[in-house]
Amino acid sequence: MTAVLAGGAIDLVVLVTGGTGFLGRRVVKALLERGNAVRCLVHSPGSERIFSHREVEVQYGNIQDPASLSAAFYDVEAVVHLVGVIRPGRRASFEDVHKQGTANVLAAAKQAGARHFLHVSAIGAANDRSYPYLYTKWQGEQEVIDSGIPYTIYRPSVLFGEGDEFINVLAGLVRVFPLVPVIGSGKNRYHPLAADDLAKCIGITLGREDLKGQILDLGGTERISYNDVVSRVARAMGKRRLRFHLPTWLMYFAARVTQGIMLKPPITTDQIRMLGIRSVAEMGEVERVFGFTPQPMEGNIGYVNSVGVADGIQMLLGAMPRHLRDH
Repeated sequence: MTAVLAGGAIDLVVLVTGGTGFLGRRVVKALLERGNAVRCLVHSPGSERIFSHREVEVQYGNIQDPASLSAAFYDVEAVVHLVGVIRPGRRASFEDVHKQGTANVLAAAKQAGARHFLHVSAIGAANDRSYPYLYTKWQGEQEVIDSGIPYTIYRPSVLFGEGDEFINVLAGLVRVFPLVPVIGSGKNRYHPLAADDLAKCIGITLGREDLKGQILDLGGTERISYNDVVSRVARAMGKRRLRFHLPTWLMYFAARVTQGIMLKPPITTDQIRMLGIRSVAEMGEVERVFGFTPQPMEGNIGYVNSVGVADGIQMLLGAMPRHLRDH
């Protein structure tokens, strides 16, 4: 039963996929703070230990296995779908997760009678097969749009926050190298958004009828180049670092080699090609739509000081140190 609480919060039964991940645990917190009943679909038993909230209900299931989903969706009024991968694995391709996995979640949500489907995609998602990550993100969006369930789709730019795999990786480079390597010119622009702020946007969306049917490109307070991001990370760490620029073609070749010999290469050919993709939203979109100003990256990335030399080397080998994750 839906109820309107003080301050305009909405009390709903909300299912969250990907709730144990970097963004997911923030979304769970934001939903609970607004008075919702939260149920998380968890793939790996034991990962739910990150939840300190006794209010969180846990159901086990795999978005690639439709038969495992039905028990998690009973009485669900809204679904927040967060599951995604940044590189394909041996057991799950981009299409398996972003397209078919989304279709499976939508089918379960529709069967349960869910009235709102909130879907996190990626900025730059487009019908262009030359970029498999962005193409399958677009395919997932089409599944959502064609489902018949009222939806809201978010396309955030790069997210930052404790436990991220963008700023922390750059911190590893700053820690390890006296000269920080940059692929290409480093002039490609980003629009960093705090993961906490995206979670807040998702929480606000529930109960907003005007946001149904909307696709929202979202970024933070400023658009900055990759070179600037590196400089800010170094400054936050109290380091002075120069950059040296590596030819894109050379790094593309190196990525092809490492993809052939490493399960989790530090960078993929797809990621290198995406460096030329526009990754910025309209300025002020969060303020216009959600009524608050997102936090800037400057002054909010102190967590980079937890990155040590060994961590930097480990990330260069394609693995995220556990202690850097905030889950």
